[in-house]
Amino acid sequence: MSGAAESKDVRRNDRTMKKGPTASMEKISETIVESLTHHVAVINQSGRIIKVNRAWKKYAKENGGDPEKLSAGADYFAVCDRQTVASIREVLDGTKENVQIEYPCHTIRDKKWFAMNVTALTESEDHVISGAIITHFDVTERKVMELRQLKELEMAKTIQRRVLLDPIVKDQIIVKGFYLASDQLSGDLYAWYEIDEHRTGIILLDIMGHGLSSGMISMAIRSMLERIITEFQEPEKVYLELNKQFQLFFKSGQGYRNFFCTGIYLLIDTRQKSLSYFNAGQPGGVLLDGQQFTLLKSSLVPIGLLTEPNVQSTTIQWAGETNILLYTDGLTDSLSMRLSEGEKFLISEMNKADNIFSHFAELISELERKDDVAIVSICLT
Repeated sequence: MSGAAESKDVRRNDRTMKKGPTASMEKISETIVESLTHHVAVINQSGRIIKVNRAWKKYAKENGGDPEKLSAGADYFAVCDRQTVASIREVLDGTKENVQIEYPCHTIRDKKWFAMNVTALTESEDHVISGAIITHFDVTERKVMELRQLKELEMAKTIQRRVLLDPIVKDQIIVKGFYLASDQLSGDLYAWYEIDEHRTGIILLDIMGHGLSSGMISMAIRSMLERIITEFQEPEKVYLELNKQFQLFFKSGQGYRNFFCTGIYLLIDTRQKSLSYFNAGQPGGVLLDGQQFTLLKSSLVPIGLLTEPNVQSTTIQWAGETNILLYTDGLTDSLSMRLSEGEKFLISEMNKADNIFSHFAELISELERKDDVAIVSICLT
């Protein structure tokens, strides 16, 4: 064999060796795509379908899809809404490496939801984006569970709203409350009970945390409050009984060892024109007597932290018309103010408000809330 002929054979064999493994890998890749249970399609830069796998074809056939619109050669963009097309184009033009979209795909027989994942298809050498791989995952089971949980959450929020107490409106005392929960259940709660003709116990609590756990704990605490306030009455005794219930009830479970709540409780006596209170970790309350204000500052640790806390209350006398505003830290957090700044702002707002309750209810409704927000407005004459 001549040298030229031998060289030609070597080059031919070399090309065959290179072509063989490449063709084999392409075949393996195609087999893998075909065997996937997810629905897979490959599109080019213009959105035309180049390839679909068996699962894609099967789902389209079983659910009344038009094969001509969902098979190789069809324009995939023609069956997508504008927002989906825009998201896919972000991958095709290199703006994003991939995008994920959830969408409903209901049939006559049942409801289904899918998640679409779009990933750029690039050439191995120069990384030019030639198209995209579109994968659809059936997320119906997860979506149904989420919708069920959302429905149950809305029911729980409705129950929370329905157990709110009616305002007290009497000649010498008016008590009203207002709260807005975050996206989930509220951990804030307030309550008031008339102990006798002249005395009223008023409490505002903020359960640690957010969402379902704090919401459920607030409901458990809520069920105890009437008995605790009407039986124990005095601030020191109310604090100790609440603390005891936290120790007994919440500390018994492994998952609840760090639960506690902040709170403020007022015992108001309209005959004596006196107010006794404890503040356990709340940002405070503001008492406005004419033009003079008093901050009902915290002096106790939050309820539930200590087994044997040392408890003392504070007593204040008032003379003429007096307004009190109690609030949870969700209010000052939503105002994006430090505690001292928030106090000054609230005092200023109280001074200029004709109706403190209506003024602050409107203010809270307009805030971009980061947390549950609750207020209690008290007017004394």
